[in-house]
Amino acid sequence: MSAPESTPAFVLHARRYGESHLILDMLTLSAGRLSLMARGAASPRSVRRGILQPFVPLQVEWSGKGSIPNLRQVDARGAHARLLGSALFSGFYVNELTTRLLGEHEPVPDLFIAYESCLRELAQGVEPDAALRQYELSLLEVLGYGVELETEAGSGHPVRAEYRYTYETEYGVRKLQASDSLQVGGDTLLALSARQPLDSRQCQEARRLMRHVIGYYLGNRPLRSRELFHTQQIQERH
Repeated sequence: MSAPESTPAFVLHARRYGESHLILDMLTLSAGRLSLMARGAASPRSVRRGILQPFVPLQVEWSGKGSIPNLRQVDARGAHARLLGSALFSGFYVNELTTRLLGEHEPVPDLFIAYESCLRELAQGVEPDAALRQYELSLLEVLGYGVELETEAGSGHPVRAEYRYTYETEYGVRKLQASDSLQVGGDTLLALSARQPLDSRQCQEARRLMRHVIGYYLGNRPLRSRELFHTQQIQERH
């Protein structure tokens, strides 16, 4: 796979390869998600080591036609997003979710922009729930799993703010029945679809809704970042 002269990128995940190399899972503007070999980058003496970190805006070039091309050039293109506390775990969640669901070598410039926007909002102290729900919707849309929240599936009736609904993956929104465990207010669905601010009740409903939808596509393997966040919360309570 050939590379453009230079493209913006972020490291989603890095793992050591051998004694001194790193394999980087990256999200790039021009080529989507791809893996690159950073030779020597795991060495303590490597000048690249400090910037090949999550949430650092990078400019990269690579070469080679194998499944894992070589990282040829990398430069920081700005200050990294300083994520603390819940924002940091949210950033790890976004990275893991992107790695798990997004295929390789498919240009997704709109998702790259959404990713940058999500990191920026998390770094600015925006309520993590709001930033995460918007990114989740953008990711599902890119994957072709767009979530229709303004219309009832089957009937085509518009969702009404005062009604209660549930959501069936691969079917859509339908009126709530007594046996449904997932309950979402129509006002939550409309606000989420319109990318509007959510109050505390709507945030909880939107979180449950998106966990339900994304869980369907993730399958049985849980997200490591979510487990780490729950562990951290438990430790902070004791």
